[in-house]
Amino acid sequence: MVKKKLNPLHIDYRRGIIENCLQQVTNNAGTDDPHLINVWTVDISCQNSRQFVEFIRMKVQDEDPTTFQHIKRIKKSKAEGFLTVIVCSTLMIDNEAEFLTLMECAPFSFHSTSRSSVVPAVGPSTKDLSLKWSNIYWPLVWRGNPNDQVLNDYVFDLPFIKRILSEISKQARNRIGERSGGLPVVSAFVNPKTKEVFYSSDARSSTSPLDHSIMRGITSVATLELERKSSPNARLQDETYLCLNFDVYTTHEPCSMCAMALIHSRIKRCIFLKRMENTGCLDCGSGDSYCMHSHRSLNSKYEVFRWLGEDYPVPQIDSNICC
Repeated sequence: MVKKKLNPLHIDYRRGIIENCLQQVTNNAGTDDPHLINVWTVDISCQNSRQFVEFIRMKVQDEDPTTFQHIKRIKKSKAEGFLTVIVCSTLMIDNEAEFLTLMECAPFSFHSTSRSSVVPAVGPSTKDLSLKWSNIYWPLVWRGNPNDQVLNDYVFDLPFIKRILSEISKQARNRIGERSGGLPVVSAFVNPKTKEVFYSSDARSSTSPLDHSIMRGITSVATLELERKSSPNARLQDETYLCLNFDVYTTHEPCSMCAMALIHSRIKRCIFLKRMENTGCLDCGSGDSYCMHSHRSLNSKYEVFRWLGEDYPVPQIDSNICC
């Protein structure tokens, strides 16, 4: 974790812009919605606070899908000499029998077991909101806007990014007027281990209407992986997602089909050049504002950035066409 003042990148935290050229694309809708979840709480003696903290570290912290970094797990109980503590979320354990089984190994006595308390699942964006939620729900810890740290933790190889964007821009422009059977949309898939780049282009008119550049890129990666596994010299590796941690670059904002395919492929990051106002599925101002890559209901997410400026021009495509 790099401190803000030591970060070599110039970051506009308020607008989410990195080096004046990469706009973070995220779902801002509902950022001030606490998205409340229920938690299991018990009352313990004040003398057992250290044992409780150690118990959480050893038995709960790595198992609970909810992060409690913005929440104080311990608060004063209504009963003198006792503390009310959060053990875990109901997302980790839903029924009381399982919870009591977990608590059998607790090195302290407890009482007043309850799952009625609710806490914000996400950290608030402002200090004032943190104080408000603390008064309404449960005491919180203000550590600054959570997205600031997200921005601060990003790592970019800008010369490499510019080189790839330049290439897909050039390939897309070269396709204008060609009888290639597809739209002038080009994507690039970058293997995070080898930095090998796989380029793909749209071919929906000559093969299948589903052959968008993103879909063809995923197919190319799958074909090469199959060839690797078929080789007599192939080393056995654990099965994993097809494009795990890949970076994907594309000329036009992906549609819902392609955006979801990238989720299933478990990519790390997508950077696109041109927003598709009516059919795009990533930018909160595109299409139905679904923001597929960061939708709360999905169990996987990826980073998305839009290139700012006209450094890498791309062909104009009807805004009602899916890319």
